[in-house]
Amino acid sequence: MIQIFHGAGSGASRKLLQDALSKDKVAGHEIRTLVGDKLTPRDLESTLYTASLFSTESIVLENLLGRLRSKDKDTCITMLVNYQGDKNIYLWDKKEITAPNLKKFPSAKISNSKAPTELFAFMESIYPGNVSRALSLLHEVVTGTEDIIVFTMLARQISYLIMIQSATIPKFSPWQMDKLRVQASKWSSKQLSNFLSELLKIDFAIKTGATKLSYTDHLDLLLTSLLR
Repeated sequence: MIQIFHGAGSGASRKLLQDALSKDKVAGHEIRTLVGDKLTPRDLESTLYTASLFSTESIVLENLLGRLRSKDKDTCITMLVNYQGDKNIYLWDKKEITAPNLKKFPSAKISNSKAPTELFAFMESIYPGNVSRALSLLHEVVTGTEDIIVFTMLARQISYLIMIQSATIPKFSPWQMDKLRVQASKWSSKQLSNFLSELLKIDFAIKTGATKLSYTDHLDLLLTSLLR
């Protein structure tokens, strides 16, 4: 049996995974977790077809489906789709997986945890003079959504506002466009460019190990500075 847990609401999807694993533990299953974004076909084959002498295994593969496409990834997916053994397989990803990737698992049970409404409220709260509200929503959102997802969506939101100001129209419904125009009108183009530049600096610093602060820590400092 294969189950897939994904979606922008990573906290909720993680809880669904843990609930499923708890049931397996009660049934006497041994839980084995593999890092999907570094998984090789050889390691997966060994895990799938090596039997435990004492119990049935449940296998958790984290962030395999959201991994960049590669020969190893494609081979691993093919192996999973063709697997006929008795081990329970759980695929968990910290973001929403595209429909083409999900269609590769026609027999899988799929749970998509949507982003919480607070996340969209947070995006709409990003404008000068609204620092208290924005920080409150930020800390509410990161309790149920991974901070890197919040960070990525914020960078995308600022990019949309820059597009609106430059008369480049994103493909949104009229009501979404109205909200973006109102939000963009509260910023100068220089402020938005600086905002996006600071976000890129934060992302680079975290990914290169130049800072020990988390995305949430950096957003705390940045929003306090820019939304006063």
